[in-house]
Amino acid sequence: MSDASNPHPPPPAISVPAATLIGFGAILSWGLLALFTAASGEVPPLQLNAMCFAVGGGLGLMVIAARPARARALRQPPRVWAFGIAGLFGYHALYFAALRWAPPAEATLVNYLWPLLIVLFSGLLPSERLKAIHVAGAFVGFAGVVTLSLGADLAARPEHIPRYH
Repeated sequence: MSDASNPHPPPPAISVPAATLIGFGAILSWGLLALFTAASGEVPPLQLNAMCFAVGGGLGLMVIAARPARARALRQPPRVWAFGIAGLFGYHALYFAALRWAPPAEATLVNYLWPLLIVLFSGLLPSERLKAIHVAGAFVGFAGVVTLSLGADLAARPEHIPRYH
């Protein structure tokens, strides 16, 4: 049942297998991003970013062409579009640049600290508190990054540190 005052009705329900498949696809694409970026050769980071956005935008247009009702999701205030596009474009441009200027394994290791930061910064939200288990988990995660970064195979070099993001 949809409320007439709500311009955005709730999305249709999705099955558990479909949701699992979508989640698997997201994890697979995140996991392959550094590999494909490193394999892209000498393509400049901004050009690579534009190419990826063109492919993603094209796929999105194909979905909308196949299911026109999904175009409703595109009706957002301009500031939402600006924030979303700037955030995604900026993140990927910096990530692609980091993978060009620093060893891919190290840059990816530093990049994927964001889950730990989400846990830690969630404690700043209203009525949220970090528990000891959250802090311990973040500490173990950071300790793992430090251990891997200082190891023989993934040695962080001072000349690469400014390029990590």
